[in-house]
Amino acid sequence: MASSVIKRYGKAILDIAEEKNNKDIWIDNFRNSKDVMSDEDLKSFLISPEVPNSEKYKSINTLFAGFDKLFINFLKVLITKGQVNFYEGIMNEFFDQNQISEGKVSATITSFVDLSKEQEVEIIKKICEVFEVDDVDINKKLDKSILGGYIIKVGDTIIDCSTKNKLNDLQDHLLRSTAL
Repeated sequence: MASSVIKRYGKAILDIAEEKNNKDIWIDNFRNSKDVMSDEDLKSFLISPEVPNSEKYKSINTLFAGFDKLFINFLKVLITKGQVNFYEGIMNEFFDQNQISEGKVSATITSFVDLSKEQEVEIIKKICEVFEVDDVDINKKLDKSILGGYIIKVGDTIIDCSTKNKLNDLQDHLLRSTAL
């Protein structure tokens, strides 16, 4: 459920930003508020049922004076609905949706060994097809625990082509077959 709420907020904020032609303001507001909103004491204060919402709103108005009014209202909606803990996810979803709308995505490719240039080009081509984008920003990781192959992560989409995953699938299949 949290995931669907985060996706709806992220998409709705992007739609509003595009409609009002102020995506850059939202991007700046999210970036400039990230450290403040990740403060554990502030989060505790904002989610505390003992603190009246009016006090929380005053704090938001003070902390984010100079920020866009719609951004401040967005924070107040999170407070009202008890969804302050979703802030970081919503921010990341907004950035992901914005990247896709601009024709690009960020992908993490985890592999057992370094990918060859040809493999990397093929994976990038496949990501562009699947996500209907023109540009992919790649972050590469090595992980010996996957035994071989690779895992691609774009946003919350994971494409697992690792040997470890294939062996787990085979094991599950064999266990189901012998149980019948």
